Amino acid sequence: MNAKAEISTPKVPMDILVLGFCRTGTASMRAALSVLGYGGAHHIGRVMHNPEELAAWNAAIDSKFQPIKNYNYPNWDQLLGEFKVVADVPGILFAEELIQAYPDARVILTTRDPDRWWKSMRNTLLVMLDLKHTRLARWVDPHGLGRFVPFARRNLEILLGPLDTIDEATAKMRYVQYNDNIRQLVPPGRLLEYEMGQGWERLCGFLGKEVPRVEFPHKNDAKMILEGSERQIWGIYRRAVVKLLTPTAILMAVMFAVYARGI
Repeated sequence: MNAKAEISTPKVPMDILVLGFCRTGTASMRAALSVLGYGGAHHIGRVMHNPEELAAWNAAIDSKFQPIKNYNYPNWDQLLGEFKVVADVPGILFAEELIQAYPDARVILTTRDPDRWWKSMRNTLLVMLDLKHTRLARWVDPHGLGRFVPFARRNLEILLGPLDTIDEATAKMRYVQYNDNIRQLVPPGRLLEYEMGQGWERLCGFLGKEVPRVEFPHKNDAKMILEGSERQIWGIYRRAVVKLLTPTAILMAVMFAVYARGI
């Protein structure tokens, strides 16, 4: 990699890079690390609620995958400096850069059987990010879902190729290649490969933490993620209807008051 990640003094030290592929349990891992005292993790949800950060990540993606003359990668610490943990996209698009930029951070590669991973990906994220399915909601909510879907699709298409023509064999091949690349980038002593279901002991042993007296978190299974997406879309429609009807309701109330007073 010719371009070097720019770094300044962080607000907090970067402790962990969770570089597992989407739909390998990264949400559960984020929750587990929070239980262990690492706080919240940087992930795509943070980006979508911060327009300036969205622009910075898009510019970084342009720089790496569609090179722009005289553009450098962002100051990673400016984007990530308040977090001890980075997980999921868009961070994993810059796995090599972040591994180099934060040499003291430990790396967790969440993994999943390729067949199970593909089934989960196909039945969740590919459904949620289908442009036809979300067209109306994106139009109604241009600054929310209207930004989220194109950005999330862009991340996945860099990793997997065009989503509209994606096929199982190619997707699984890219998934396996991605995991192999992380293994090559990280020295064994700095890397933990973790599959959901292995419990606290393996994770805590790697991090030097005591095992918590709570169950290991379980987040974002297929049912949870689809139900959450459906609630989000219907919430967008409800807010749009309320916004549309409110001026009409006010006007009708004024007209009724005028009529009642005989003015």
